[in-house]
Amino acid sequence: MRLHCLLFLLLLLFHRTWAETEAPSPLPAESKLFQLLQTFLLPSANSTKVAGVAVLTDMFVYMLDPDTWNLRICYPWVHQAMAEGDLVKLMSSFKLAMRNVIRFMHEMAIQVQAEYPVVFQVHTGCELHPNGTSRAFAKIGEGGRDLVEYEARRRYWAVQQSTLLAKLVGHSLNEMMAVTEMVEHLLYKTCPSHVRALCRYGKADLERQELPTATVFARKAGPAQLLLVCRITGFYPRPISVAWLRDGYEVPPGPALNTSAVLPNADFTYQIYSGLTVAPHDGHSYACRIRHRSLGTRSLLLPWENRIVTPAVIIVIVVLVLAVAIAIGAAWWWRYRKGAMSRQDPRESLI
Repeated sequence: MRLHCLLFLLLLLFHRTWAETEAPSPLPAESKLFQLLQTFLLPSANSTKVAGVAVLTDMFVYMLDPDTWNLRICYPWVHQAMAEGDLVKLMSSFKLAMRNVIRFMHEMAIQVQAEYPVVFQVHTGCELHPNGTSRAFAKIGEGGRDLVEYEARRRYWAVQQSTLLAKLVGHSLNEMMAVTEMVEHLLYKTCPSHVRALCRYGKADLERQELPTATVFARKAGPAQLLLVCRITGFYPRPISVAWLRDGYEVPPGPALNTSAVLPNADFTYQIYSGLTVAPHDGHSYACRIRHRSLGTRSLLLPWENRIVTPAVIIVIVVLVLAVAIAIGAAWWWRYRKGAMSRQDPRESLI
């Protein structure tokens, strides 16, 4: 059980690393990125544990059971998408292909005399753009670093490291023409067709939108510094733009501006934080601007209200309070004197 948890954690770690390398900026609104990630943990020369997951944009669509190598379907509509194309035929030989991949990885590890345990990763997929074009990729890594990457134009596995293992894996794969043909078919025919089917049957889930909820507050960051924090949560899909405005103009990147990565929530939405360090009483107005697909062409603008009262304002407030107090006191004294005069004995006034 612990081994399964370790495999899944490794898978998530390498998924994040590859995702950052593959797409450092938010994907276009209509692009659909499909990724298949597999982690092969080789504890010894005679054992292997495998974990895998398929991700469409940011949704897990199916996962690999480490014990049975069967697929766990995450949404009912995935069954309908998998029934189309040649994916059914491929799944019938999936376990045989897995055994061949594992045998190949053990051979590579033994030839370079690698110390067990060894961890390999396979990262493949394709991306469909709104203009009808697409791209595909296939990488094999070890220990979280790419060993080789498939170059479609050259039909060639390019070595990404100068290590003996990377060179051996690249040379061995380039000698296997049957593997190259299979990779070409999977990347440029099966993958795009499968993504279109997934998008068609899972349209409601893939295109759902959740409005962001945002708050702005301030906290002390030092003796003469104030940290303005903009917290945004509950939004979906993942791409979002957060910026700070100073007097209506966007604050450029710099040491005073710090925005976190987009983080997942337990309810399958996302959250993000953005902080801006400013000097108290600097005379500027600040606002947090949020742009998200659920907002359409509008922006969510949250101004920061500076509730810190300056000395000059305090003096004005004190003067006003004193003036009001004096006016109330004078009115009370006048009414008291008037009442006292009306109650005086008329005979006393004639003496």
